[in-house]
Amino acid sequence: MRCTFGALFKSLGIITVVLSFAMLPPVFVCVFYGENHAAAGLFHAIWVGFIVGMALFLLLRHIRKEPTVRDGYLLLAAIWIAASVFGAFPYYFADVITNPIDAFFESASGFSTTGATIIDNVESVPNGILLWRSLTSWLGGLGILVFAIALMPSLGINGTSVAEPDSPSVKINSITPKIKRIFLGLFLGYSLMTLIEAILLMIGGMGAFDAVIHALGTVSTGGFSNYNDGLMHFDGIFIRIVIVFFMIIAGTNFTMFYSFSRRGIRAFSEDTEFMAYWGIMLIAFVLVFAGLFFIETGWSHPGEAANSAFMVVSMLTTTGFVSDNYTLWPAFAQMLLVMLMIIGGCSSSTSSGNKVVRLVVLGKLVLHGIQTRLHANVIKPVKLNHKDLPNDTVSAVSNHMFLFVIIAFIGAFVMALENIPMVDCFTATFSLMNNVGPCFGWIGINGNFGDFSILTKIFMSFIMIAGRLEFYTILVMLTPGFWRAH
Repeated sequence: MRCTFGALFKSLGIITVVLSFAMLPPVFVCVFYGENHAAAGLFHAIWVGFIVGMALFLLLRHIRKEPTVRDGYLLLAAIWIAASVFGAFPYYFADVITNPIDAFFESASGFSTTGATIIDNVESVPNGILLWRSLTSWLGGLGILVFAIALMPSLGINGTSVAEPDSPSVKINSITPKIKRIFLGLFLGYSLMTLIEAILLMIGGMGAFDAVIHALGTVSTGGFSNYNDGLMHFDGIFIRIVIVFFMIIAGTNFTMFYSFSRRGIRAFSEDTEFMAYWGIMLIAFVLVFAGLFFIETGWSHPGEAANSAFMVVSMLTTTGFVSDNYTLWPAFAQMLLVMLMIIGGCSSSTSSGNKVVRLVVLGKLVLHGIQTRLHANVIKPVKLNHKDLPNDTVSAVSNHMFLFVIIAFIGAFVMALENIPMVDCFTATFSLMNNVGPCFGWIGINGNFGDFSILTKIFMSFIMIAGRLEFYTILVMLTPGFWRAH
């Protein structure tokens, strides 16, 4: 166990140093805009992180240990918690958020790609700090891709993955040239997507800084904006089309692009999850548009159908960008948005939520149960992409959904201690668990949780992290067996 924790802290030291260097671009932005106090706060955070990180690495540099499954779980949770703690330093040192717990909440919201906030007036925050806030979600989205595609299958966390046999999947006990190519490919592709979107947004009329902030928030499905009213601040259909396009890509299983390079367009057309993903989007858009058009809501511009499409994609991909005040929409349309945020995007994407593939497997499981009752002697396995799913995979899907319901009720109960409406308790919990951000009712479309108590904010922070990493990642460490020596 001593060796395990030594390797763990060595890894955390490396992560802290990397995050320290990631704070340099926000420093340059502070200098450019003359935000001297914010620049000083960032420099303070950089030196603290660099010294602590290098000290951990140098002290433990001789430790060599082949990672086990237990180590993988521990490292996965520790990285996001440690990153959220260290990521809070710039807010605190720059006096943007003076309460350490509030700063931790804001940082956890970023690294978990939730996009919730405790800041009342985002537009008053220094631009350098806003860039750091968006970078946390961008780094969190990239990090979850690395773990989801390269490591999670080996841990059994992403047991619902239906990637093709030739998709990139590696074992946690071998850092091979293959996994290095995966990491490099993910980083280059992720960065290229961000750059292309930022350029397109500038072509659409956004300023350079605005374009970068919203590109970072789109590709990571984090949804952070540097304006209080989000995307409603901007006019023009082109900007919305660009963001919708990249939200859809970010919500797609990234292993599909690897398969596409080998199999062509069939990689998409023959994938059940991808086709279901598009089917859900199209059906939800038709239903939301119909609800807005035919139900009396004061919505008098049918040409604003683009807002229907935008909000459907934003909620399904758990990005959380807002292009319209959906709290004024009819209950029918609002309920559809809640359902979409619970479903989430595809597996092995930057989207969170329960993932489309789990919905597909549950649907097939229900049909399988009906067929079994009608034809008791017929034994048919649950299939996905024309392949039999192992029983443990089907069981993992059922267990995950049951666990989701249990945690949703626990979260709503904790929210109820704040004496807010019951519906708000559940929708806020769904938003945090699925890393969406915007809420309904009392909390509002900006997802502002600043008025909650300190203890509730701590609970919500860990709910966001647990939702990002899959709940079993956190819960497995609460069992006595996890800490027993092998």
